[in-house]
Amino acid sequence: MGGSGIRASTSKKALYHEKTLSDSAVYDTFVRLIDVQPKFNEDINVQLPPIDFTEYGLGLLYAILPVEFQPLTVDFKFQPPSVEEILQGIWAKFEPVDFSAQYAWMSDFLKFVSENVKEEYQSSLIRSSPQKARYDRTPYGYGVYDPVATREFLRATFMRLRLLRTADVSWISDLKDIEERLKMSGVTDAHVYNRLMMVMSAQRYAFVLGLSVLGRSSLCKVEKGLGSIPIVRHDGRAGEVRFRTLDHLLFGFILGVTPLGYGLLMPKEGILKNPEGKKNPKLFEVVKNKLKGIRDRHLLTAFAYSNYNRPDEMVDYHKSDRTAAWHYIQAIRSRIEEWVDAQVRDVESNPVRIREYKSAALQAIFWRAKRHRWGFQGFQALTEDEWRGLWKDMWTRRGLDPAILDRLYEGMKPFVEAVRKERLEAGEEVKRTRTTMALVR
Repeated sequence: MGGSGIRASTSKKALYHEKTLSDSAVYDTFVRLIDVQPKFNEDINVQLPPIDFTEYGLGLLYAILPVEFQPLTVDFKFQPPSVEEILQGIWAKFEPVDFSAQYAWMSDFLKFVSENVKEEYQSSLIRSSPQKARYDRTPYGYGVYDPVATREFLRATFMRLRLLRTADVSWISDLKDIEERLKMSGVTDAHVYNRLMMVMSAQRYAFVLGLSVLGRSSLCKVEKGLGSIPIVRHDGRAGEVRFRTLDHLLFGFILGVTPLGYGLLMPKEGILKNPEGKKNPKLFEVVKNKLKGIRDRHLLTAFAYSNYNRPDEMVDYHKSDRTAAWHYIQAIRSRIEEWVDAQVRDVESNPVRIREYKSAALQAIFWRAKRHRWGFQGFQALTEDEWRGLWKDMWTRRGLDPAILDRLYEGMKPFVEAVRKERLEAGEEVKRTRTTMALVR
């Protein structure tokens, strides 16, 4: 048994290396990226703007600055590596874009309004929009205290939906979990969902400058200067929304769709400022520039996948530090799954259910310990007890026994923090080592 286990483990390492880190894998990935580039360029224009634009509106209405939102502020710049870095297998360097430095108005509510909103509406908008409250200074009801959990859950919600990409069955299922998270943080889940659905519908069923895509968007029917688009609300009811400009959907109050107190009464011509009367509003330019950067970096994805991988490691997986790190992380997962199997075998014989308990345990441990935290910051903002309650509710709704879930969580307590730390360090070790070696040469 021991020999067969070693062979199986070795086989997995070889397969992982062959598919992701070998010289042929890097070449094949680059060729495939060339093949799909036209489709990628089209799809990224469809997938990214609705979520980014919706965040502008929700940020204004919840007094959360644009610079605090993800994925709106997730972007990178490519930097070519030095000779020393190439010798360590560092093929591409991606530095996060500092949106607060590049767009100062994204970090200040008053600047956001003055840079993007027509002058005649600025004062009324500032008066009607909630400001971030200050304890012992702001009168009750005149500000938003913006607890960390609220901001992080909103950030996590949109990042999670962005990663899922398509509004299919899995997306709807994930929204059910998000709904509970939003309720926990005091945000109206109906508002978040309906705003996003309006913008997505406008992109598909109308032609809106800055949002719609040639060949993928249609012309909507227009009555009395207002376009009409279909929408399915958070409660499953279908209806129509009438609007004239995109900011009506981002900020406006729409009867039956947006909750009372979470929308502005909008003028027919909209409130967004067009610099020099022709250029796009500045918030449009942010999305436009980000889209261009993503398209320009598309082919570099092949080198990002193979990063920290020297030529000698590409031809022999035994020498590959990244393959060894991947295998170590998989071994951690396997140990946890074996532990869960031993805990539930006496009360559960259905292999599908056992697999679900294993997935639940992995989630309980690792969702609060992600290296790439996009979409997971909300979980890290919770206390361990808050996270446990949310996790238990999520899996109970999926049919798992709450008593067994409690037993698993209690059993994991002695080792959960150590495992989280171990996994994070294992995932960072190769990058940290290679970067250090490049500096000391």
